[in-house]
Amino acid sequence: MKIVNLTEGTTVYTSNVYLVTGSWNALKDKNTLIDVGRDPAVFDRIDRASTGVGKHKVDQVIITHSHFDHASLLPRIREAYKPEVYAFSKYIKYIDTVVRDGDLLRVGDETAEIIHTPGHSSDSICIYCRESHTLFAGDTPLVIRSDDGTYEEEFILALEKICRKKVDAIYPGHGDPLRHNCTELLQKSLRNAKSAMQRQA
Repeated sequence: MKIVNLTEGTTVYTSNVYLVTGSWNALKDKNTLIDVGRDPAVFDRIDRASTGVGKHKVDQVIITHSHFDHASLLPRIREAYKPEVYAFSKYIKYIDTVVRDGDLLRVGDETAEIIHTPGHSSDSICIYCRESHTLFAGDTPLVIRSDDGTYEEEFILALEKICRKKVDAIYPGHGDPLRHNCTELLQKSLRNAKSAMQRQA
């Protein structure tokens, strides 16, 4: 699997937009955008990307949640590339398929699991790629450094599910990827979130 952040270095306020392709750009691989952001520069970067001879530049789009900085360009992306569009919320315009917790999709050359992670928003999801142990997090708060926050039980359950998986890299909706000690970081976040919830009780 290859991952390119199409908004790296942008001066526009936007989420990260990840283009995920197969390592060898095989015909069966699914060229996937994780979020579409709001920076029009992504179109040029998509068109210049190596996505395989005879293949669609973008086969599918997965929206991690409906906030404007993650989904604003969706109408233009649909018009330009005609991808299949997936999201958890049925209320986002231009969605083809509503995903649910536990659904499996092919992303690049891997099998990816959808994990519903309500908290940042009710329609937030993470995308876990099983072979490379890569987690696309959107804006789900996975780095929780103290027990001062407010967390609902649904979010705690989702974080427990993530913590049962092997995670070697986390690609967030904003900021740089995390590639070191991800499992330990997630376990610490879970402890802090649980402690915060107990303090609320």
